[in-house]
Amino acid sequence: MKYKVHIDGGSRGNPGPAASAMVIYDENGEVLYEKSKYLGITTNNVAEWEALKGALLALTFLAQKHGKVEAEIFADSELMVKQFNGQYKVRDEKLKEIYAEVKKLAANPALKVTLSHVYRENNKAADRLVNLELDRQENANIDSEIIE
Repeated sequence: MKYKVHIDGGSRGNPGPAASAMVIYDENGEVLYEKSKYLGITTNNVAEWEALKGALLALTFLAQKHGKVEAEIFADSELMVKQFNGQYKVRDEKLKEIYAEVKKLAANPALKVTLSHVYRENNKAADRLVNLELDRQENANIDSEIIE
């Protein structure tokens, strides 16, 4: 099975409230799966790496269900793409931990993945999910303040 995956992570404040998201498309370009996740207070870079980790976990699940999976993953974080592809080193201690997890997931023989950079305007679906998740979290916090 072949998939295209768009991922994004974002933080309002950097560090600040953060979320990650992914959109998985099937061979026909139809949305197969989309998910966003609130990450708490963290940085943009951590959120981007968490998005990649989430996508690889979802692809691992698809490989268990359908056999070998090929996926093109697209992200608008040029830094993360270059770190993943070995062009830049990961220096931040928190990122090193996530990086190791991601590389282990990507090494799964049932997965054949590539990670490429796209400009933000070509990553709108994943970006929208990140912002919806952050808005949802912000609204939940406002609601709880009103109740108190």
